[in-house]
Amino acid sequence: MDQALEQITQFTVSVRPEDVPANVIEHVTGIFVDSIACAMAARDCPGARAAQAIADLPRGAGGTVIGSAAVVTQDMAAFWNTSMIRYLDYNDTFTGGHPSDILGALISIAGARRLPGRTLLTGIAVSYEVFHRISLRHRSYRKDHGSLVDYLSIDQGFAVAIGTAAGIAHMLGYDHAQTRTAVSLAATNGLPLRAGRAGELSHYKGVATAVSTRSAVFACQLAENGLTGPSDPFEGRHGFIEVMEGKAGPMNLEPFGDWAVLRSGLKYFPATANCQIGIWAALQLREGLDLDQVTEVKLHTSRFLHHESASEPAKFAPTTRETADHSLPYVVAVALQQGSVTLAAYTDAALADTKVRELIKKIKVVVDDKIESEWPGTIQIRASVTLKDGTTREVHAQNPKGTYRNPMNRDDIKIKFHHLVTPALGQATDSVFDQFWAIADSADCTQVLQQLVTE
Repeated sequence: MDQALEQITQFTVSVRPEDVPANVIEHVTGIFVDSIACAMAARDCPGARAAQAIADLPRGAGGTVIGSAAVVTQDMAAFWNTSMIRYLDYNDTFTGGHPSDILGALISIAGARRLPGRTLLTGIAVSYEVFHRISLRHRSYRKDHGSLVDYLSIDQGFAVAIGTAAGIAHMLGYDHAQTRTAVSLAATNGLPLRAGRAGELSHYKGVATAVSTRSAVFACQLAENGLTGPSDPFEGRHGFIEVMEGKAGPMNLEPFGDWAVLRSGLKYFPATANCQIGIWAALQLREGLDLDQVTEVKLHTSRFLHHESASEPAKFAPTTRETADHSLPYVVAVALQQGSVTLAAYTDAALADTKVRELIKKIKVVVDDKIESEWPGTIQIRASVTLKDGTTREVHAQNPKGTYRNPMNRDDIKIKFHHLVTPALGQATDSVFDQFWAIADSADCTQVLQQLVTE
């Protein structure tokens, strides 16, 4: 028996909405509202435009699309929603990825089935627990069996697909056999390459997990309608462990018990999670600083941050927003120049800004052994600047706002929601925020989701 598959299945079918603690529901509500804001601000992203162009338009109970009255298939709505949530790279961060990408599929299904708000929120909570344990197994592989590059060859969409299947199975009350099949199918067909995050990043970076959620919805539909799936997708012959390690064996998932979702975080700035700490360090460093006198900026980081956001030439000369929001040198240079990083930093004009590009040339990123030894327990950067007269200045930034050790609260999320959603909803934004924050009390989440429709 595939113990990992059984472990996920048993957890998913055993959780009842009333069993989920109030603080978990509150935390998940924050994730939900934050994700909605990210999606509403990206309604015209490439993935959304592509989904609208190719979507089948059946009559009947189609999936719910955030901010749209379009009637599309449930898997297409999942793709559409996830594309919007993901596009700005402004959504959450947790254990090696962005599990709020899963919400695109869960919102599609919950809206189509007119589920209670609390059912949607508990589905989100379940999906996060599964995502965390799959992603954590990736971490174990990196440390115990392979190099950093080996670890990064498989993208987060693998955990997204499995978490999505578990979340949908929970929301729709699948029995043990249906849940097991849905998770098995999602795992078997959900192993994406991380090539989508290498070099000069393309539009696909923003839709990679959308493809995973769409596939997971289809896996659930197959399971719901009686299809059976592989019996041992994780631990059996040709399963995940054998693919990753060369020999079949136990997955050794972290036991379910505590609510790991409480350790997830949100993003204060629109940039990849790894780069958030760089922006905070730059804001500290720029106080009273004359940039015309700067000859060098040195950033001491973890190995992971260096590899992900400062180890390729494209990260030092980004020409697309997808590359720029994953570039540590770029966001640091923007923060030093402008005192913040906003969505305006990724326009074509901003990417071509000569002052920012000249400042990037002065930035060096190095791996610091002490910082590496404390990662990921402590997220930190030591940043130093050298001036023309030879003087230096150094700051040390740790645990940026939004991480679970320094979390964003309801007021922080409301400010972000207002910033992202007001262009679409205008004066109604505050009222809509309050309705979404209270979605746990809604008997039909569709009535709340419809408040976003502007068509």
